[in-house]
Amino acid sequence: MDLGEKIRVIILGDSGVGKTSLVNLLTQKSSKPTWTVGCNAEVVLHDSQEFKQEFIELWDIGGSGVHENSRGVFMRSTFHGMILVHDLTNSKSYTNMIRWALEFARNGERPPSRRVSRDTEVALLRAIQLPVLIVGTKQDHLWSRSRYSNDRSGLITNLNANMISVNTLDGVQFKGSYQEQQIKGFFDTVIRNKKSASSRFNQPYYSRQGSQSPSNLQKYSSIDLGFQGYGGAG
Repeated sequence: MDLGEKIRVIILGDSGVGKTSLVNLLTQKSSKPTWTVGCNAEVVLHDSQEFKQEFIELWDIGGSGVHENSRGVFMRSTFHGMILVHDLTNSKSYTNMIRWALEFARNGERPPSRRVSRDTEVALLRAIQLPVLIVGTKQDHLWSRSRYSNDRSGLITNLNANMISVNTLDGVQFKGSYQEQQIKGFFDTVIRNKKSASSRFNQPYYSRQGSQSPSNLQKYSSIDLGFQGYGGAG
């Protein structure tokens, strides 16, 4: 067990997509999810063959536009992984994952009034040097799991993330499933990257301070912290 710097994973997505339900599933909480105001942090005890009893903080960021001004406060914290959540029955929530990733890349700042160029967006997404996992929720409500899996913008691939779909309300089915193994593998990658960060840059990732253009985006580690996959098929 590492008693040093806390391991944090930020969870982003539209309001109502099931972020809190996902957190409850991972932390084995049986309480009925409520709307997240600002940010809600829960702790999961991760145990795998590679890492024994590692505590990981899951920061569930509220997706409501009402709290847009306060989100930047939380996004400026230190994170070692990111989970983007979308609703499999809502195609807009899938497209909006890019908006959430870009908001994180901008340090929680509001997007410019005019959409920036595609090259700028690509540069911002590639500068997010964190392991990223994309989770589609409400799998039980979907006839076809691949219904909204097309990346029409072509931008999601720049996050180099694996994708899974889950029924967040069925903890029994989740236990021992492929989806659970994928999430455990993702947590392994988060911990591995945090522990292997260069001593020169001992924080694996800090959200950038202030607004930066793609020409001066900084990398905060001397090693490649990009998501390289964490085992398993898909």
